[in-house]
Amino acid sequence: MDEVIVVEIIKESPANWRFILQYKTPEPIRFIPGQLIQLAVEDIPCDLVTRNFSVASWPDGTNKLEIIVTNIVGGRMSNYLFNKCKVGDVVAIGAPVGGFILPTPLERDVVFVCTGSGISPFRSMINYVTINKVSTKQIYMVFGCRTQEDILYRAEMEALERINPNFHYIPVLSREEWDGANGYVHQQYLDIIKDMENKPLFYLCGWSGMIDDVRTNLTKLGYQLRHDIRIELFG
Repeated sequence: MDEVIVVEIIKESPANWRFILQYKTPEPIRFIPGQLIQLAVEDIPCDLVTRNFSVASWPDGTNKLEIIVTNIVGGRMSNYLFNKCKVGDVVAIGAPVGGFILPTPLERDVVFVCTGSGISPFRSMINYVTINKVSTKQIYMVFGCRTQEDILYRAEMEALERINPNFHYIPVLSREEWDGANGYVHQQYLDIIKDMENKPLFYLCGWSGMIDDVRTNLTKLGYQLRHDIRIELFG
């Protein structure tokens, strides 16, 4: 594993904080948007705690990367990061790994469905394809939250939607009435696909209950795991 320095902590929402990690060597980090890293910290002396986190940033030629962490009650890693970790601390991370990535070339419409910190890999993907002008068909992001306070990267996603004509951003609130979509993510993606000629490729990341429900709904419509549905539990 590599030692990295916590160079910034951004309190994106009460329950979700952004951690910017910088390698000690200056070489750019090489990874594919959608991949994850394993983070390791010493919670108490000689007691190593490890967890996997999707990388929320994208390859940008720097030696920094970003993760976003949800504060889980009783969780040892989130307790460490929210209550003990500070800027300047050194933690260890493994090399980026995983196959939760977009195909090349990207020849199908794509629907991202996420909740909470599950937005992480999709933030990486959509920034990368937009900044690098990667050819895509339509990309939809359905992001489920409880309230507006919980919407992560809202201004950034709205800006990406304005500059990328193929990107459609749909935040959905379950516990607050507002001018946007209300309820849960399911009605939104079902509305998106009902008039599509060809099946889009679904990417799911977030709470296991949400993912199970999406899989059930899509399976009934003839979607197949791996061919049509890709899954990453949590962000």
